[in-house]
Amino acid sequence: MKDLAGIILAGGGSQRFGTDKAAALLDGCPMIAHVASRLSSQVQDIALAGAQHSYGLPFELLDDGVHANKGPLAGVASGLGWAAGKGYSRVVTVPCDVPRLPGNLVSLLQTNDPSRPVALKTERGVEAACAMWPVRLLPQVMQKLSTAGSNSIMAMLEAGNAQTIHVSDEVLEGSFANINTPGDLAKL
Repeated sequence: MKDLAGIILAGGGSQRFGTDKAAALLDGCPMIAHVASRLSSQVQDIALAGAQHSYGLPFELLDDGVHANKGPLAGVASGLGWAAGKGYSRVVTVPCDVPRLPGNLVSLLQTNDPSRPVALKTERGVEAACAMWPVRLLPQVMQKLSTAGSNSIMAMLEAGNAQTIHVSDEVLEGSFANINTPGDLAKL
């Protein structure tokens, strides 16, 4: 069984940004390309969950299917299903709007218990969208999406008995700063 795949969550509506923020240019490249570049050296394979097009990247596009418009947890579900079909045991999810994604994210998420999801807790709080998920959680994620209640990634991490690893910003080889508005992008 292969070990680790990466899923870039790119299905949001970008309401606060005003246009498709994954396509927004930063240093001449789409923001999602920066995320992909920083993630590609940390995983064996990458797919784009919820994206409407490839943004010129050589990765498979994953449709959120019946759970479209249910938020990023739908992207986690489609990513886990894709990874299971390819023989991966774990998936790392990251959003498309974190162009300075830490280059050591995966090494910081490594634990002795690969059967549980893992997320980092920084000075900003739990970085729920940047988490490592065991593929075996797919049925539980699908169940969560099919029932009433919160479809948040954080709620699913809690339901999956996630391990939280505390890290200081000083150990991060990058940043979890996400871009929600054109002003955020200008500051970066």
